[in-house]
Amino acid sequence: MTHDHYEILSLPFSGSSPSLSKQQLKIAYHKALLKHHPDKASSDPSLQTESQSLPRSASNPSSDGAHTSYTIDQITTAYKTLSDPQLRAEYDRGLRLDRSKVAEREKTGTVFHTGLEVVDLEDLGCDEDAEQAVWYRGCRCGDDKGFLVTEDELEREAEHGEIVIGCRGCSLWMKILFAVDEDEGEEQKT
Repeated sequence: MTHDHYEILSLPFSGSSPSLSKQQLKIAYHKALLKHHPDKASSDPSLQTESQSLPRSASNPSSDGAHTSYTIDQITTAYKTLSDPQLRAEYDRGLRLDRSKVAEREKTGTVFHTGLEVVDLEDLGCDEDAEQAVWYRGCRCGDDKGFLVTEDELEREAEHGEIVIGCRGCSLWMKILFAVDEDEGEEQKT
């Protein structure tokens, strides 16, 4: 797990570079060094946690989860990045981008799908003998009809022109692109 530099130095992230002075950064850096230094923390009973029995190089939450231990390297890297105006501006841009991506995924419900393959509807086999048409494609897991989509499912997603389905036999996913021919009401390749 990676921690952001502001979190390591216990500083608020405002998104605007000039909000923290060099003096504020230096004070936060020294406080973080004292707070997380293995020798200093072991002599201060208020900072002792169960995490001290674990390796010093790892970030370890204590039993109550309130105290996280950072290495000297993590603290120094955070300070060096935030005290250099160019590095800080670049870091802030990346942090804002990461946070906006997370917010967008939460808002839209976009989820990462393992092994997502994008195909056209015409690339799938079709079985029209059943009560309703069914399109299928074999999966590399060995299931000959691992990816299976019905006409009803396509009609529900007609407005979007795509549907994402999972394999019945494994964790792979497929995005199927299609278009609806308004005259015939049948799905066609885009």
